[in-house]
Amino acid sequence: MSASNKVSQLQNKIIQIKKELSEINKGETPLPEFIDTTNVLRSNEHLQKANEAKSTLLTAYEDYTTELENLISSVSKIRGNIASLKSRIKTRKKPIKKVKKRTVKRKTKPKSRRKTKSKTRRRKSRKSRR
Repeated sequence: MSASNKVSQLQNKIIQIKKELSEINKGETPLPEFIDTTNVLRSNEHLQKANEAKSTLLTAYEDYTTELENLISSVSKIRGNIASLKSRIKTRKKPIKKVKKRTVKRKTKPKSRRKTKSKTRRRKSRKSRR
């Protein structure tokens, strides 16, 4: 049985017990034509029924409260898990991108060196060009 289903059943039970208790309280008024002892006996029976209904109501509220506490603790655990996951994600290093392999050029034979050194050319200054 799911937690929300159990909570709704407990709510319905509480409503039903409250209705029963209000019915018990409506019908009980002392009648003046009876003698005092009869009225005391009737009120005693009424008090017993009312106490039983109130006890049942308290038990239902206790079950309801316990179930709500369980739900709240589950929610807080889930929140903690979410917070820890968020912190893990933030601190997590970005994955290293794979370097694509560069195409390797084939090496050719080195050019033969010149036996004589080449002359370095000087640039002509602008003045001399005119």
